[in-house]
Parts: sequence; structure tokens; C-alpha cells
Amino acid sequence: MRTRAGPRAGARARTQRPERPPARRPARARAALVGALALAAALAGCSSTDSPAPPGTTAAHPAPSLNSPSPHTTSPAELCTHLITYWAEQELDEGQGSGLDYQEKGLSDGQNEILLTTLAAARQERAAHGRAAGDRLIEEHAQRGCAERYRNGTPTTDPWAQTKLPTPSGSS
Repeated sequence: MRTRAGPRAGARARTQRPERPPARRPARARAALVGALALAAALAGCSSTDSPAPPGTTAAHPAPSLNSPSPHTTSPAELCTHLITYWAEQELDEGQGSGLDYQEKGLSDGQNEILLTTLAAARQERAAHGRAAGDRLIEEHAQRGCAERYRNGTPTTDPWAQTKLPTPSGSS
């Protein structure tokens, strides 16, 4: 009569490997648990909402909703006004930036001209009518100067035009 274990049961019992020490198993289990928790925390930190994102969107580029306003693109004149206002206030209030040239301030030559005329006018206005009047003049002068500079889009003058040799007509 055959037993349920089969004829190889005795052979299997003789060839079994000895058991590993039980102390290693909890250490491995702990390491696996710590790794799983770290992975779960990293993945949870990547999502910004509790609800899944609609298809075709990412956290950096959410899908526009019908009620959200259209995105605003900063025009060159607005950027110019911001830069001129910032550097004029830095120059007048804290003296920061006085050691920087216009390129280190991120300004073009034309923007630097607007900054210099704005600073001169603001200094006179502050001396005559106080700080608040000078600050108002900075904003007004920067807006006016930048609007004029960018009235037809971005300026297209070539800064190297004076150093280029004229090309003969008819040649390309």
C-alpha cells in the first residue's frame, strides 16, 4: 500500500537543506518593509492631488477648465517695465546694483537707456517732492519708455551693424 507522500518522501527528507538561522529573516523582512515604505512615500510625494489627473495632463501642465482664465503671456513691454522698475528701486533705495553693469542686470542697451533716464528723473522728483512722488514717477516713466521702445514689437536693430561691411547689390 502506498502512502500519500509517495516513494520519494524519504529521499526528499534526506536531501533537504539545513534551515537558515532565524535571525536573518526578521532583518530581511524589516529591510523589505523599509524599502516598500520609502517607495510608497516617494510615489505619494509625486502626486499633487488626491484625484487622478485627466488623460493628457501632468502636474506641471493641468488641463484648462472652462472657468479658468486664459494664460497670460508677459509682453516685452511689460517685462521691460518690470526690469526698469526693479533696478530703479534697487538703485535708489538700497544702492544695490550700482556696481553692476547693464548686462549683469539683464538689460539690453535700450533698456539701460530707459533705466538711466528714469533714475535721473526719479532722483529729481524725490528731491523736490519726496520719496512717494519719486516712486510713482519710476513706474510711470518706465511704462512710458518701455511702451515706446516696444510699440512695434521687439526692436530689430542689429548691435553689430556698424561693424559689418556693406554687401554689393545683387549678391546674396
